[in-house]
Amino acid sequence: MASLTSITEKKLSSFKSSANEREQLGCEKIPGFFYLQLKTGGAWRLRYTDLQGKRRTATIADGHTKPALAAEIAAEWRAQLKNGLDPLSHKEQLAEQEKAAEQRKAANKYLNTGIFFEAIYTPYKKDNARYADGTLKGIKRNFGHLFSRDMDKITGADILEWYNSRRAASVMRSTLVRDYGAFKAMLNFAAKTPDGTSPAVLSDNPIKNYNLPALTIREQDEQEKHNAELEAKRDIISESDRLKISKGLERYAEKIREQRRSSRKHGKPYLPDLDAVEFPHWFIPFCHIARLTGMRPADIYSLKWDNLQHNRFNGQSTLIFTPSKTRKAENSRKVKFPIAGELKHVLDAWREQNGNPESGLLFKSERNGGKLEKKAHGTHWQQVKALGGVDADLDFYSFRHNFISELVAKGVPVLTIAGLVGHKDGSMIAANYLRHDEQDSAGIIEAFSNSWIKPQGQSREAV
Repeated sequence: MASLTSITEKKLSSFKSSANEREQLGCEKIPGFFYLQLKTGGAWRLRYTDLQGKRRTATIADGHTKPALAAEIAAEWRAQLKNGLDPLSHKEQLAEQEKAAEQRKAANKYLNTGIFFEAIYTPYKKDNARYADGTLKGIKRNFGHLFSRDMDKITGADILEWYNSRRAASVMRSTLVRDYGAFKAMLNFAAKTPDGTSPAVLSDNPIKNYNLPALTIREQDEQEKHNAELEAKRDIISESDRLKISKGLERYAEKIREQRRSSRKHGKPYLPDLDAVEFPHWFIPFCHIARLTGMRPADIYSLKWDNLQHNRFNGQSTLIFTPSKTRKAENSRKVKFPIAGELKHVLDAWREQNGNPESGLLFKSERNGGKLEKKAHGTHWQQVKALGGVDADLDFYSFRHNFISELVAKGVPVLTIAGLVGHKDGSMIAANYLRHDEQDSAGIIEAFSNSWIKPQGQSREAV
């Protein structure tokens, strides 16, 4: 049988021994078929014109392939070209398809809810949300049973089953709405978005159109009760409770001082004399700042002396800070709170007591000098309430509610109040704090009823 190629093994061996790099050994039988000498080894190549008339050169085998086998491959490529198939283009297409398949396989790994949560969403959330830990714990606690499933296989039935089981455990509807919203937000993030900011693991959120069931009559009653409890917390603190809080603070201060006197008397005379200072404990000025400004506890913990700025031209001092709750938001708003009256006295006295610092935290840990734990005030607040006879259910956050409620009652414009407490607008205050006094409402109704003309000859009492 005649050989397909004029390149024999002997001729190829002789060529390799003397050829320079990039030198070619051509075939006299197959057009465009040749051996190319390379720096390390060589390669069998085929030069041809593709179906679009473009000249192309393809590597069809490595240099270790025998001439006869390489020639068979070259002849097969030529035959495919005659039948309208470009082997090189086909090879490239297969490579692209294989690459796309590998990419899909890699992406499908993150379709798994648990893997996506741990590897993609957790790092993203921690970098972009202030209270990420609570949200992430909530997702894992509520929807961990779905972590073995792929996200695109999650259905409304899965959510309904979760909802019913949590309601059976007496979880508040508002809590379930929040938890479901957090999980739904994660799936939204996993889906494709026009701006390309998501990882596009999902083509679409499978539960984006699913809403939790409507409230039952029992749930409506529970919700109304819960709302009433929240509304009660937003009331102005009564005069009686204010007196009890003041008494509790005084008694707590005296208790701390008495403890210090005892310590100094019994072997620790080096401890500072707390009778010589206005505030024997950090919680006392902390509490005064809360009641006089309506600041959130988290923001008071973060306060630095740098936040107190003095304008030497008008003599006004201002407390300037960005609320921690909105610090990372693009539309975050700085609070500019005028320092005057009792607030000025508290801050001046506390600063002087601490050596008149210009920088650093207002309230810092005695152990390491860093920021106090976010709930460090809780224990002290409980003792103040007990010493003053304050209702144990009165939350420390009530100082913020009281501040807003009292300004509302005094007729201060809603936008002014919003600026003082760090809200971006007045919508939340308008929705939750603008309530007419019941006595005022009674007066309005009485005036309305008196506006009707009584029948002639008939007393108003008989109407």
